[in-house]
Amino acid sequence: MESVTLLIVSAEDIASTVQGDALLGRGGWNEADPVEEGRTWRHTSQPVHIWWFPERVLWADQLDERYAAASGAQVREVIFLSRHSAASGRPSLTLHVIGVPGESPVGESAEYGGIKGAVVPPNPRFAAWYRRMVQAAHDHAVTDEFDLTIETTHHGPSLSSPTMFIEIGSSESHWGRTDAAEAWADVISEGLGLDGGPGLGDWHALSDSERAQSKVMLGIGGGHYAPRHIDVLRRTNCWAGHQIASYALEMQRPEDESWDPQTGDLPEGQWEHAIRVCAESTRQSFPGGEVMAHLDRKSFKGWQRRAVIRLCEELDIPVGRTAAFE
Repeated sequence: MESVTLLIVSAEDIASTVQGDALLGRGGWNEADPVEEGRTWRHTSQPVHIWWFPERVLWADQLDERYAAASGAQVREVIFLSRHSAASGRPSLTLHVIGVPGESPVGESAEYGGIKGAVVPPNPRFAAWYRRMVQAAHDHAVTDEFDLTIETTHHGPSLSSPTMFIEIGSSESHWGRTDAAEAWADVISEGLGLDGGPGLGDWHALSDSERAQSKVMLGIGGGHYAPRHIDVLRRTNCWAGHQIASYALEMQRPEDESWDPQTGDLPEGQWEHAIRVCAESTRQSFPGGEVMAHLDRKSFKGWQRRAVIRLCEELDIPVGRTAAFE
């Protein structure tokens, strides 16, 4: 059974279809049998498939397994081509991995897809593709207008395969921008070796010794657009797994005035579960790598930061500043 990268386009999302059109326009695709009434294409030189899914995707769970069952291909990773929405409306190119850490009750369906408290394995290409996106944005002269960012882990759907979203934002006036779509098409083409190159961010291509020397950032704390974690990606060549925003790290300080954050019981709240599941999921996507935590230190009070570091020590996850990820 062929192992493939699955690119999913949502037919109801113009920012998704404009990216799909840009990629198909570069040639090298043969149309194949439809899956669930959605058209599909297979690349002629690389194990990459496109599925033009006929509906919205956030609540469409297990699309990787559904595609595999219908097509006979084994899905090794999923990349959603998507739009980004933000109240600010500021134009942006962004990408992120998915899941709903920190929400409760754990196990219930989440508002924007996925399962509360659960995360999807992060796609290992995340960090390398962010860096390549920055270059592509400059190549297509959109940097004066578009923010170039990542986002912390959020929303659905639920899948089993390593997954990420690549997005054009942040309002209707930007979603259909062909220049932004061409920038992403550059990233996809080079990132998956469709241009004849080796690809970018393929963890499976590393030797055991290369994996052992590779640093993988688990980002903890900060705002939704993770500026301090982005700084690590820009300054180093590290890999990246889940990035957990402060809003997913709800923590209650114990009422006992004698409580010591260094030695007392860990504080209650969803923060511990969020870090545990994100750490486990990141390790799942990066076997043999060194997962390290990067804290947005200013986003925590002192007692919160000490509690997070204690948990990381328990999980055998070193905590480092930017230089530690070089």
